[in-house]
Amino acid sequence: MNDKEFNEAFPLDYQIGGDHYKNLKIQPFTYARANNFNATQFAIIKYASRLYTKGDVFEQLDKIIQFCNLEKDFIRKQDAKSSSQKNNKNK
Repeated sequence: MNDKEFNEAFPLDYQIGGDHYKNLKIQPFTYARANNFNATQFAIIKYASRLYTKGDVFEQLDKIIQFCNLEKDFIRKQDAKSSSQKNNKNK
C-alpha cells in the first residue's frame, strides 16, 4: 500500500499541514460527527482544539469568536423566520 492509498483508507491517521490535532485524544472531526454538530459548531471545536498548538493564540481566538458570531446570526435569522411563519399562520 503506497502513501496515497494509506491516506485514503485511513484519513484520520494522517494530517495535512502540521500536527496540531495528532496529540488529541479525540479528533475534532470525529467528536463533531458523533455529536451531529453543524459546520459552524465544528469550526469552533476545531479552532478551540488547536488554540495553543497552531499559530497565534489571539488569531485562533478571533476565529472562534467569528464563528460564534456567525452561529448567533444564523440562530437569530432562524428565530425571526420561525416567528414570521407563526404570525402568518395566526392571521
